[in-house]
Amino acid sequence: MFLDTLISLDPVASALVERARVRGAYLIWRAQERTCARVLVRAGRVEDVATSVSSGHGIHVVDEHGGGALASRDDFHGEPALGLFDRALEAAGHAHRLGVPPAFLSGLAPERARLQPPGLEAYRRFDPSRAGKRLAELEAEIAARAPGLTTTLALSTDVDAWRVVRSDGGDVAWVMPRCVLRFSASSRGTERHTVGASVSGPSPDLLDDPAKVATFLARAEGAARLAAALPDAPSHPAGSYPLVIDYALAKGLAHEAFGHASEADGFRSSVLAKDGRFRSGDTVGAPHVSIVDEPVEGDHAWQPYSSSGVPRDRATIVDRGRLADALTDPWSAPMSGARLTGADRAESFRVAPLPRMSNIRIEIEGASPAQGAFEDYGPEEVRELLASSGVLARHPEVVYLSGYSGGQVNPTTGDFVFNCKAIYTLGAGKIRLHKPAIFSGSMFGALHAIREGYGPLLLDAIGTCGKWGQSVPSSGGSHYFLVLEPAPTVRLGGR
Repeated sequence: MFLDTLISLDPVASALVERARVRGAYLIWRAQERTCARVLVRAGRVEDVATSVSSGHGIHVVDEHGGGALASRDDFHGEPALGLFDRALEAAGHAHRLGVPPAFLSGLAPERARLQPPGLEAYRRFDPSRAGKRLAELEAEIAARAPGLTTTLALSTDVDAWRVVRSDGGDVAWVMPRCVLRFSASSRGTERHTVGASVSGPSPDLLDDPAKVATFLARAEGAARLAAALPDAPSHPAGSYPLVIDYALAKGLAHEAFGHASEADGFRSSVLAKDGRFRSGDTVGAPHVSIVDEPVEGDHAWQPYSSSGVPRDRATIVDRGRLADALTDPWSAPMSGARLTGADRAESFRVAPLPRMSNIRIEIEGASPAQGAFEDYGPEEVRELLASSGVLARHPEVVYLSGYSGGQVNPTTGDFVFNCKAIYTLGAGKIRLHKPAIFSGSMFGALHAIREGYGPLLLDAIGTCGKWGQSVPSSGGSHYFLVLEPAPTVRLGGR
């Protein structure tokens, strides 16, 4: 359905491939059509409805000397496309003047596939007016449970269709459907705190999915109550403590600290590389800890093929404490010494692909069970879980960092700085809420400090990953909770 336009471009693709053959060049042609919609409700009223459609194609050409160039157009017309190819090839011939080293592409398997997930009809019948009414109903239900806050609900839909054709015979096309239901609550008064919650899925029908709605309402109510309580909460003293982090903060640790450092286009300065080569086999964490990145069908960041038409592979970045795979594309893999994992992604047809994460998570070998859903665990339930497993016998008081609200890492040194949504001190017979603070330290120290995991893997912590001016969807997670032993290289900020 959503691939029809891109598949109809066979004459344009064939003409470009033939032009590349005649001119002795290597071609990667990327065509994209993207349709987005957004409905926003605040205080019971629909405040914004927006839709957008974008389409076009990009030409990526490598000449016989290894010089490369990109060019794009916001249409699919055949004759202009051939002219665009000629100009891109001419530009590629001047790449050496900019000091760009030659880069040849060869040995890629010519994959041919069409992949269109089921259920896309829901996007055709999506009604923003009906969605607005449903959002207002959900907002009223949340307000009844947690009154006195400024609240916002938004539903966004995104159908992103791609086709990648290579002059070596590769030709893949796929559709990535995404839908996100978001909530934010802000406290009122002189000290304002805003806390958000979300659920995602591959279809806008999630508004009518009882399980999805129940999860969303539970998360939204928790966010609202937290926003109301934070203004009166004290700060937490800075220092190194035994910590518990939830799956969302664990996703932030995996993504920001290890994920970006494992992207092979940055290996000239990454702490995970030496002399531009990936440090495969080096010990970087505890032997029961692994970090895995792979596309998960139906996930917010799912992408089955790379922007070069290579199947996206499972990459075990850390395999039981040791570096194993890097996130590589056809350009960076040969130089990095790591195998090709097809990790290149592009925000649009206009830009150059870069090695990027998809769904990244921390996995703990021998994780302990945690019954029920993650939303069943407030700070009291987390304390009971730690007490029953002996953690509170080992540490009379544990600091629980709840949620993730952004952060950054220096991939050259491996130092990270993250923000959580709230802090709780959990001890025998007492629980105390604190304002959010900085969680910082060495990514190696954090990975060595992880001792236990609780619950099944939960991989729906979503976000947007920015790199070199491009933004793409990201997701991931871990087990419900991870326990970190006190470490001098891992600290909690505060007053």
